[in-house]
Amino acid sequence: MKTRIFIGCMVLLWSFGVAAQECSGYFALQKGLKMELVSYDKKDKPAAILKYEVVDYKPVNGGIALSFSNQTYDGKGKLLAKGDVSGKCVNGEFYSDVRNIGSEMLPKSADIEVNVTGDQLIYPNNLKVGQKLKDAVVTVKSGMKGGMTLLNMTVTITDRTVQGFETVETPAGKFECAKITFNTLAKLMGKHSTKTTEYMAKGIGVVKSEQYDEKGKKVSSLVLTKLEKP
Repeated sequence: MKTRIFIGCMVLLWSFGVAAQECSGYFALQKGLKMELVSYDKKDKPAAILKYEVVDYKPVNGGIALSFSNQTYDGKGKLLAKGDVSGKCVNGEFYSDVRNIGSEMLPKSADIEVNVTGDQLIYPNNLKVGQKLKDAVVTVKSGMKGGMTLLNMTVTITDRTVQGFETVETPAGKFECAKITFNTLAKLMGKHSTKTTEYMAKGIGVVKSEQYDEKGKKVSSLVLTKLEKP
């Protein structure tokens, strides 16, 4: 019996090791990893502070499942919301539950609930210059807690393309990143188009992103300001 248990544990550890090797992509994959990102408005003033921590990391069929705790603060550090999000890596592709939507689109009040549903953003483990990534469509609904709906918006993300690889420096350090661009079309009392450039680092995820309007003017940005490894 002990031999069977030992062999079973060895098979599980081997399978987990293979999954970990296949899932060494552009996302936070270390339990206990803490990140702080600051969202800036078009005048480069802090609009929101986002804090994440990888609280669980476990093998699933064909890959790894992750759980993150997150807190959102306003630009002055007042807590607006907190909760949990999840992600998974299966067969070398990371599926993110964290939607890439410009912070200026979302309400900033502790009395407002925001619900985001739809497609997950997929990031393959190995990225190549010129590679096209899958599109996504999400719906954002918000309203007063226990009250009426204030916002119902559909966001379509298209033309996700790997433009190249660059070294990016932020207050959290220097990172070797994949540069990815994509277009966003938001339908809310008309159509609003933006173009986003994001920089992704292996083992971390987004370390920097910039969003521009149709005229090429920057409307928001997101920067990794703190990184704590376990």
